[in-house]
Amino acid sequence: MTLADGETGKRSPRQLRDARRIRRAGEAARLGPRPAMAVALAQIGAAFDEAAAINDFKLRVEDLLARGPRDGAVRARFSARAALLHGRSLDAAIILVECWWRDERKAFQVASALGCGTRLSLDVLRELRLILRLARFKRMEADYHAAVAALCDAPSAMAAE
Repeated sequence: MTLADGETGKRSPRQLRDARRIRRAGEAARLGPRPAMAVALAQIGAAFDEAAAINDFKLRVEDLLARGPRDGAVRARFSARAALLHGRSLDAAIILVECWWRDERKAFQVASALGCGTRLSLDVLRELRLILRLARFKRMEADYHAAVAALCDAPSAMAAE
């Protein structure tokens, strides 16, 4: 599996598991009084709980991986950070991105307290952290270097703009 494997047209196993989890919550609620309302509330609760939010994040990252490093949206989202990671090993990149994420989280907390925080850079770093950890877990050091090189490719970056 490379960092660009997968098809965006098919439902992933993660999407299927999420749909089954919501359906199971509805089936469990059928036993009480007013089953239609209980089923609806149970399914809504399951679709918007913490597990659903985590699953949605993982689905977004899965979609970014399926698009690959040559996609314009992926390039726009990660090329600046990839340029800073160019030439580093996967382990060094993970450590550096973790430091960036911690610093950005502190800055976001301060900015939010002042009423002007934006989550975009925090979300990008959160996605990048998961992608790098997944690459390390699957022992994809070569794919990591290829993806960083593809994101830092200047002629392609000019063509994507």
